[in-house]
Amino acid sequence: MITPEIIERVCREMYVPMVDAVFGSAGVEAVFQVMKTAQSLYMHVEPERVSGRVIIYRTVQPCGAGFEPPPAGPTADFAALANLPVTDLVVEIASDGRPYSRPIPNVDPEGLSENAVVYHWRPGLEEFLAGGERRAVLRLDAAARSQFAVPTFSSLREALQYYATENVRESTCYIFRNVWHDTNRLFLKAEPEEIMRDSLTQYLRNRMGADHIVEPEARVSETRPVDIRVEPRFSNNRVMLIEIKWLGCSAAEDGHITADHKNPRAQKGANQLKDYLDLQLRSTPSRVIQGYYVIIDARRENLHSGAITISRADGLFFEDKELIFDPAHHETRRDFDRPYRMFARPVCTD
Repeated sequence: MITPEIIERVCREMYVPMVDAVFGSAGVEAVFQVMKTAQSLYMHVEPERVSGRVIIYRTVQPCGAGFEPPPAGPTADFAALANLPVTDLVVEIASDGRPYSRPIPNVDPEGLSENAVVYHWRPGLEEFLAGGERRAVLRLDAAARSQFAVPTFSSLREALQYYATENVRESTCYIFRNVWHDTNRLFLKAEPEEIMRDSLTQYLRNRMGADHIVEPEARVSETRPVDIRVEPRFSNNRVMLIEIKWLGCSAAEDGHITADHKNPRAQKGANQLKDYLDLQLRSTPSRVIQGYYVIIDARRENLHSGAITISRADGLFFEDKELIFDPAHHETRRDFDRPYRMFARPVCTD
């Protein structure tokens, strides 16, 4: 795994010579401060939630210059930005070594770099500037939005996408295949939620367990558990909540239909996850929260009680039919991922 320590070591080897050539030893000290501040910022602020740019700079005082007192006012509070929308962020590291927020308008990284070591990030660009020289940050981890922020959200997204195709679509997971009432996968068992949760929990532990803690039935309040909670082992301020719902028909052992869940059930689950996120934000506002909604879609067209076979047209009728959400929380909230609809195919007769 590429850790922040590895990133920092590589950055020192790449950017310290450039800064040293421009500003000397004072510049070297400044670039270390800038890198540490970037790491501290991204512990609390997820880069993917920043629209705009991030500029962090440390002015390099010429030799013999007098000590410049730090500015009045509080230092920048990165933790307070954890779940807020961030458009642009400019941070100066003052003479006391602490970060202070600066006004946004007309901040020019190149102009600043004439007398400062500057870190500049915007989507698709990450670089250091010093004395008019600039060098892009080497991308050691292609999944990370910033090389100073180990990716967390993207890792879970990738895992869920693989789970849908590798485990759910053809019920190849040994745990997941136990959700079915019949061998042709037309009906789910009554109340299959626990099996689905166990399947996804086991999959995530196998795939992400070295770097993440995966807990089923995790409480978000005294009485309300979310299906799965995921937290990175290297960071104590990222929380990922997974809610699972299923659509389709379930049947009891004697074959009678016990439930028939359609689009309203999907909306109910989305609303439930939204409430869980709100509860988590109120209880731990300084932690970065992200919600993931998994929908196991086992809907079949023209399915009736007692059916034992199904045609391909009816069995796959819903495979490519996306769900409509109103309200669509994933379109209005930055902490709510686009829902992961996972279609579970039946065994068809043609």
